[in-house]
Amino acid sequence: MSSRVPPAGRITRADLTALGVPASTVRSWTHRRLLARVGGTARYPEYDADQALALVEAWQARRKSA
Repeated sequence: MSSRVPPAGRITRADLTALGVPASTVRSWTHRRLLARVGGTARYPEYDADQALALVEAWQARRKSA
């Protein structure tokens, strides 16, 4: 596990998976351009936290209603 701490306002894939989102879902969001990388490296991409958390909330709501 990486000990990198992203700058304020950014979130990593590891942070999103800690919230219960599968890594494949994060990659899908990125591929479909729903979630844009804003920094980091190829191995440890960083995303805009507000954008990512909005996607997580919508994803969780869809899972609860299913």
